[in-house]
Amino acid sequence: MTQPMPTPPTSHKFAQILADLEGEQLETTFLAAVIPHHQDAVEMAQLELKNGSSPDIRTHAENIIGNQQHQIDQFTTWLKEWYGLTPEEAVDQAPENAREVMQTMQDHTQKVLKELAAVPSSEDFDVAFVREMIPHHHSGIAELLEIQSRAVHPQLRISAAEGITTQQAQAVNFRTWLAAQS
Repeated sequence: MTQPMPTPPTSHKFAQILADLEGEQLETTFLAAVIPHHQDAVEMAQLELKNGSSPDIRTHAENIIGNQQHQIDQFTTWLKEWYGLTPEEAVDQAPENAREVMQTMQDHTQKVLKELAAVPSSEDFDVAFVREMIPHHHSGIAELLEIQSRAVHPQLRISAAEGITTQQAQAVNFRTWLAAQS
């Protein structure tokens, strides 16, 4: 049976870093990390639209692009409205340990994107995309859980809850689809 890739341990480490933060620093550090994380998901989904062949997985990719791009725009706006920061400035202001883990996560995702781009267009690409998107969603969920319960702004708590629900549902659908490919 084809299995998803493992969730990178750095995502749990980053969730622990978030657990140690409060208030403004919690929100700005989360937003500094989640915006590029969502941008990576959009890039992965765009590769699926370019190279994948499964109508179901392509539909999921379209949904990922729509949902994640909406959140990127919303999070970028909130970061500016609430704290007067761009995403890059928020990264610069994040605690050093958070910046280090964010860089490790970004390096991992860039490696995944390179590997995905090298997979030929076919059903094999659909499988590769799904195997990588499941742990990508699990990483996001780990970070969203902390924000859902502790963000200062209720809008961010609501958005986190919606993100958790959406990403959990997609991960379940992806696992079901992946199991049927074996």
